[in-house]
Amino acid sequence: MIGDTNNYIHISENTRDRVNEFLNCFFQYIEEQYDLEIINPIYNSDFLMIISEIYPLIDNKDKWEQMGYDLCKGLKQEIETYGISEKNLGMIGGFGYKCFCVSLFNKKTGNLSKFSNTLNKFFLEQAVEFVERLRRKNDVFMNDYDVIAGVSGFVYFLLDFEWNLEENLQLEKLIKYLIELTNYHEHMDNSIINFHIIKENLSREDEQLEFPNGNINFGLSHGMLGPLVALTKAHNKEIRVEGIENAISTLFDIYDQFKVYRNDIAAWPTQLSFENFIKGQYSDNLRLPMASWCYGNTGIARGLQKAAQYMGYTQKEETYKKDLINIINQPVNRYNLFETILCHGYSSVLCIRMMAYRDTKDERFVKTIEKDINAILDIFNKNSDTSYDMNQIIKNHFENDLSLLQGAMGVVLSLLGVIHESMEYGRVLMVD
Repeated sequence: MIGDTNNYIHISENTRDRVNEFLNCFFQYIEEQYDLEIINPIYNSDFLMIISEIYPLIDNKDKWEQMGYDLCKGLKQEIETYGISEKNLGMIGGFGYKCFCVSLFNKKTGNLSKFSNTLNKFFLEQAVEFVERLRRKNDVFMNDYDVIAGVSGFVYFLLDFEWNLEENLQLEKLIKYLIELTNYHEHMDNSIINFHIIKENLSREDEQLEFPNGNINFGLSHGMLGPLVALTKAHNKEIRVEGIENAISTLFDIYDQFKVYRNDIAAWPTQLSFENFIKGQYSDNLRLPMASWCYGNTGIARGLQKAAQYMGYTQKEETYKKDLINIINQPVNRYNLFETILCHGYSSVLCIRMMAYRDTKDERFVKTIEKDINAILDIFNKNSDTSYDMNQIIKNHFENDLSLLQGAMGVVLSLLGVIHESMEYGRVLMVD
């Protein structure tokens, strides 16, 4: 099913065969789902992403192109029937995700340029309205600004396109909002950054108990890092909104201030209490550092490396790069990960190390890659020497979740990146 691949990294023949076997079984599963017309429409975007990523390698391109076209048609019908929810614009799981996946299909196949451009322009309009709603309230939720559902994810995606003068001015409104979050305000007789989330706005009850005066989020998925990476990308593209350089400097300083090392392994807060932020204190005793994308040191180190790269900060980039290399070359049991998924599982590390290697061609990023591949594949049982029962894996291991972050798609994409260099999905994660 998968044609010739470029061996752009060195792994053993046995490991490469294992990856190919798993991927071929999964892509056969996709074909079966399509042929039987049983693709769950809530995963249309996820299926479209994987079809687009595998398209250059697939033998039967005509069929897979038609599959992608049908999924785009389904997304179009969904939008026309149900409209766009102002509460669900996010780059992962929301309208932005649909735009990304259609754009990716267009990029890989050359099809549906007009449809993709129309979606992107509409998304920009919706994103501006979203920011205008945010400005009418005085408090902050993580989903206002984060990578998954908020403005930083919007900006990072929209910066990949050419816009006219008026549209660029609209895009700058989103950037200005992120800049303003790096300003400070008075709270409980202290000066605190606008990223501070009060107790009532924390998403989980356990967080509200743990942080009675609120917290500041440091993770790549929901924290200040998404805005930093988005702002540095904007700066790299010569967008000069007032205050952007000060905002970037402020965020770099915060991440550097609160970084700690344990046995040469860098760690940052996942969420820092209001009190400790004011005191400038952080101890990693509250939560063991984990190597995940969402809140872990792997995601943070890669995000900081990218931000420094966008700014041309060579020394900073080398520091964060060294941090990342040390993290991913630990034994697997020190990752403090216990799942396969992309959000906070072994696929996090595999994805990020492959994106970093593709970006730098530094062999240290792939030196120990086989341990991560094995950590994923060893969990799945074969029903023969060469075959996986993908229906059982999807049902039992993933509990029928085929999504990017929490389900099978993220795992498959991370494995596909081992044999295929030209991968795009890292853009929605800000680790590309």
